[in-house]
Amino acid sequence: MHRSFRHWVDRSLLAGMLGLFHLALLANFVSPIGRMLLMAHLGAFLLWQPLVANSRRLGALAFVLLLCAVGGFQLWLSWISLAAWSSLLAALIAARALPRGGLREHLAALLGFAYLVIVIVAWLVPRGLPTYDAALPLFSEFASIAGCVLIPLVWILDRSPRRQAEPDPVIVVVVLLALGVLVLTALASMFLNRVAYPWALLHAVVAVAGALALAGWLWYPRGGFSGFGLLLSRRIFASGMSLEEWLQYVATLARRATSGEQFMHEAAQRLLGVPNISGLTWEGGRPSFSGRSGDLSQAVVCFEHAGLRVTIGSAYPVDAPTLWRWDLMVLILAEFLRGREQAEELSEVGYLRAIHETGARLTHDVKNELQSLETLLWAVEQGYARDPEGARELLRRQLPALVGRIRMTLDCLRHPDEPDHDEHLAAGAWWQRLRHRQAGAKVEFWKFEGDLDPIVPAALLDRFVDNCILNATEKRAAQPSIQIEIRARCVDKTCCVEVRDTGTAIPSPITERLFRRPVQSNNGLGVGLLQVARQAEAASWKLGLSENRDGAVAFQIIGAAESAPSPT
Repeated sequence: MHRSFRHWVDRSLLAGMLGLFHLALLANFVSPIGRMLLMAHLGAFLLWQPLVANSRRLGALAFVLLLCAVGGFQLWLSWISLAAWSSLLAALIAARALPRGGLREHLAALLGFAYLVIVIVAWLVPRGLPTYDAALPLFSEFASIAGCVLIPLVWILDRSPRRQAEPDPVIVVVVLLALGVLVLTALASMFLNRVAYPWALLHAVVAVAGALALAGWLWYPRGGFSGFGLLLSRRIFASGMSLEEWLQYVATLARRATSGEQFMHEAAQRLLGVPNISGLTWEGGRPSFSGRSGDLSQAVVCFEHAGLRVTIGSAYPVDAPTLWRWDLMVLILAEFLRGREQAEELSEVGYLRAIHETGARLTHDVKNELQSLETLLWAVEQGYARDPEGARELLRRQLPALVGRIRMTLDCLRHPDEPDHDEHLAAGAWWQRLRHRQAGAKVEFWKFEGDLDPIVPAALLDRFVDNCILNATEKRAAQPSIQIEIRARCVDKTCCVEVRDTGTAIPSPITERLFRRPVQSNNGLGVGLLQVARQAEAASWKLGLSENRDGAVAFQIIGAAESAPSPT
């Protein structure tokens, strides 16, 4: 019950405040009853006013000032002072109504605003004129009837919550100026043109309405034109440089600058062009990231965003809008600086990744060459006793090729930023060299199928075969019965090399990462096939897993071979 009564009182505050004011006017506000009603009206206003919370306790000084204000209002009470008070009250009601949502929500406040405007122009201002007009009693009667009709409608339609957003001060000022211009224009037209007040008021309403309509059109003209509203929004918070210009400049500078220090130094030089900024200093997250530009004055303000601390000096004390503007500019600068530093970190990470990948690839190349060397030594050691001449011939053929591969690896190590210069051979020549190089390994070579003349990237195919044989050999250590096969074919200038083993299938979690990311390895870095896949992609070849099941695991590399040069 108490809550419902409180809600009813909150709903009735606006209508009650206006009703007490209207009764004071009807009872003649200079009479004792009228003054009592005005005091009750001021009390209702204190409960309704949106500036100070009702729960706030007034101090002694505030209470004394309030009593002085009420006493002065009663002492200098007149038609003109009531007109000024009504104008202020109308501005506050309009400021609380206009920022809200639909018409249904603020209809009651708009009706209260209309009532006060009618009272001002039809009752209070004419009563304060030094001249008498026969239409004045008609105006007063109209205002009296308007109050008796509109105030009950305000009470019926008021459904607004008790606590709302604070009134917009811009709307308060605009409404006060509009009412003041309306009244002064009517009075000026009345005395200068020597016309009756009703006609002067009509002329003033038409003139002010036309001026407001023109101002509204210039503020937002539509039709593709920006208007004064957009121009003001660009400049009002950025004297000398709009926020849009600052954002565009910082974005361009972030793309152009090669380091965070250069970015901050050039941005600081640009900030010195903003009015009232005489100098600034900055400090970043790193001890070495600091600097100074210009001279700091006595008025110093500090801003800190995203690890960047900027101290700005001004020759004059800084007001609140300027502080807000500078804070937003520093915030934009800090965000772009953080993006610049993150770009530098990503560049370093990319550089370290390139070093890691180059080292991993060279490690696998050296490992494969060591395996080839061990195979060659084993073949020579086993065959020297039976066929010394054949062993020497094997060394004569294989050692220069192995030396060439080691030289290519060393060249890649000396110049990691240069692309690999792959060796190209005829498919048949490469196949024959591969068979001789792997002669001592327990690998079965199938017969080469198709054309032997197309030119293939020999170094790429060697890396692929060496990596696959090395992986299969390591698998053979746990499964001794594994057989390793190598097949190759070239048909219609499309060559395919396949390395197959009869071991267990590769687990699914590993196949999902193969050729795309490093895989877990107990004997290396797990990036051998990844490096070969990237080199194959750069050479327009494709590396893949053609079969994966227990007893049949096959890797293949396939691509277009070049035509053999025609004999001259």
